[in-house]
Amino acid sequence: MTDENSPLNPENIEAAKKKAEEVGKKAVAYARSIANGNASIRAAALIGGALLCADSLSMLLKDLLSLDLINALINFYAFIVGASAVVMESDRDAIPYSTRLRSILGKNFGVVRTVTGRGLFYGIAATLKLSEPSTRSQVIGGVVLCIGVAYIALGRMASNKLKNLRNQEYPDRKIKSMFEKYDKDKSGRIEFNEFTALLKDMGVELSVQEAELMYLSIDKDMNHGICLEEFQKFWSTSPELDTFTV
Repeated sequence: MTDENSPLNPENIEAAKKKAEEVGKKAVAYARSIANGNASIRAAALIGGALLCADSLSMLLKDLLSLDLINALINFYAFIVGASAVVMESDRDAIPYSTRLRSILGKNFGVVRTVTGRGLFYGIAATLKLSEPSTRSQVIGGVVLCIGVAYIALGRMASNKLKNLRNQEYPDRKIKSMFEKYDKDKSGRIEFNEFTALLKDMGVELSVQEAELMYLSIDKDMNHGICLEEFQKFWSTSPELDTFTV
C-alpha cells in the first residue's frame, strides 16, 4: 500500500498523465508551425524531450506498480533519451551543470554530435513510445519521430545549400578574419544570431530550421557557440569528406 504523498500513488500518476496530455496538445500545435517554417526546430526537440520525460516517468511508475519490468525498462530508456534531449537543446546555462552534462553525452554518445546522428537518436526513442498501448504515448512518439526525421532531412538540405560555398578554398588567415568579424561581442565564440548574419552576408538562404541545424553541426562541443577551431575545421574540410551531417 502506497502513501498518499508517494509518486507511486494512483492519484499522482493520473495527475502526471493529464499534465503530459496537455503538453502533448501544445507540442502538436508547435509541430504544425514548424512545418510552415515559422518556428525553431531545436525548441521543438526540447519540447519533445520534455514530453518524453513526463510520459515515460508516469508510465515507468505505472509499470513498477504492476511489476511489468520489461516495459519499465523501455520507459526508463525513453526517459533517458528525453532528458538528454532537454540537456542538449536547452539554452547554454538554462540547466545546472549543463556544460558538464553535454560533455558527458558527447563523449559517451558521439553520434549526437552530428545532425543525422541526433535525428536517429530521437527516432529510436520515438519507436519505443510508438510501441506503447497508450494513445498519449503513441502521439508523443509520433511527434518525436517527426522531429527526428526533420533533423535528418533539413540537415542534409542545409549541407547541400552550403556545398558550393564550402568547396571554395579559404586560407587560414581569411577564415580567422571571418570569425573575428562576426564575433561581434568578442566572446571567442560565434553565437547563432552572428552565424545567421554571416550566412546572409555570404548570400546563403537557409530557413530558420536549416540554419539552426547547420549551426548545431559545427558546434561539436554542444555548448551553443562556435569556437575558432570548430569554425576553421568546418570551412577547411571538404563537404564530401566531413561528418558534420552524415
